[in-house]
Amino acid sequence: MICKKCGSEMPEDALFCTECGASLEKENTPVTENVNETADEVKETANEVVEEAKEVFKDDEPTSILPHLEEVIANNEEALSLTQEDVQLLNDEPTEILSSSETIELPEPDPILEPNSVTEVLHTTADKPVEFPKQEAPAAPVNGAPDAFNDNSNTMEIPAQSEQNYYSNPQYNSSQSTPLIPPQQPVQTNPESASMQQQIEQPKARKKVGGGRIFGASLVTIFAVLFMLLFSFVLAIKLGVNGSVIRRRFEKLNSQTTLTAEFDNKELSKALYNSLGFRTATKGMADEAAFKRYLLATDFREYAGRVAEDYLDFIIDGEGSDPSITAGDFVNDFIKANSSAAEDEFNYELTDKDYELLENNLEKDDFSDSLSVRKWRKQLGFDVDKLSYLFSFITIGIIGGIVLLFLIWISAIVDKRAKHVTGFFATIFNIVGIIVFLSGIVIIIGSALGFTFTHNVGFYLSESLLLPLSVILLIIGAVELLLGFVFRKSNRIIKKKAKKAATAANSK
Repeated sequence: MICKKCGSEMPEDALFCTECGASLEKENTPVTENVNETADEVKETANEVVEEAKEVFKDDEPTSILPHLEEVIANNEEALSLTQEDVQLLNDEPTEILSSSETIELPEPDPILEPNSVTEVLHTTADKPVEFPKQEAPAAPVNGAPDAFNDNSNTMEIPAQSEQNYYSNPQYNSSQSTPLIPPQQPVQTNPESASMQQQIEQPKARKKVGGGRIFGASLVTIFAVLFMLLFSFVLAIKLGVNGSVIRRRFEKLNSQTTLTAEFDNKELSKALYNSLGFRTATKGMADEAAFKRYLLATDFREYAGRVAEDYLDFIIDGEGSDPSITAGDFVNDFIKANSSAAEDEFNYELTDKDYELLENNLEKDDFSDSLSVRKWRKQLGFDVDKLSYLFSFITIGIIGGIVLLFLIWISAIVDKRAKHVTGFFATIFNIVGIIVFLSGIVIIIGSALGFTFTHNVGFYLSESLLLPLSVILLIIGAVELLLGFVFRKSNRIIKKKAKKAATAANSK
């Protein structure tokens, strides 16, 4: 090794030049290469300087001591002037020094000591061990990652990397003051969360509805059909057969058609003429033709309408008292009320004796019993006036609620399966709708056909008086058929989709 200062040749392991005292170490040796070796070398250097100084003082040439000593001190002043911060860095662990991002800067050298104090400094440095104060290690970041690094531990799992594996990574450069951030591992999702998400996306297959449930729903369907029919007819009668409606329909009857219609195989006017004994009562002044003209001149339609209104208000709406009329009521309220028409047609004025005869003749034909509510009660076995409770709007609402309850019950029995619910609902509404709709058609068309072929007054009155009822039945039946069609269509769509899904599943 050649000294760069004086050019003298020295051994390879020499630290100082024996001629000029210059240091033979390489300049700017990094402190971070090996801290422990640096501390040992500093001590050895101090000891060697002391030994060389001693040898220099023993040299035969006293004039060369001071120059050589000053050069040794000047060349090694950086190694001999360690500050407190340098001592603390030397005492730290290698990993802590390596993890520090600050560059170590050595302080400016102290002034050159006087020759008299050089030996004291050297002896002090060599004999007394240097004390390094403890330094608290900085708080290590979580999982060995930088402060700003987010491991997303709440959503993913990253395998922990040991410190040994981290620093053994070839990407880590020990010569750098700041360590490289370890490469991020590929994100691995939690298999448990993935399976849970898959279970949520794919619901469990529901069990099929058993035969027992289908049978139970079928039984409930029968009751639902019966109560829905009752609801439909009661509502239609309440709206289409009340007293005021029938009275207006009576007033619109064709008088000629009504009187010529047959009753007991005779025209109505002739049957009434015979039942009253009107020829006898008028002393032969009234014949059948004259009696028909008499009736056409009376208000028989209005009278019949008022009587029908009283009966219907009592039976359907529960209003008024017993509306039953007797033969005496008919004679007084109709015959006497139209006495002027009799005088104009027969040229005869009826007397009280004649009115009594007419009343007795009607009683012989059971006129009063035929129109008595009490007689109806005995024949039917129940009070007719109690029917008003059935036709009240409160009862109609209760019946509708029962129907709704049956529908909900059916849905619960079949486990709310759309395929079965729509099927049963379609059956209920279709059956009821067909019956109600056909009932309206039968009243209109059937009565018209019956009157055409038989010319019976009953068919004519049914066709004319029950027309509002027929229209209401047609409307209710049409609505029910529409609902049945909707449920039927929905049922077919559901079955079609289920069939396609089953075909697709089998093809996989």
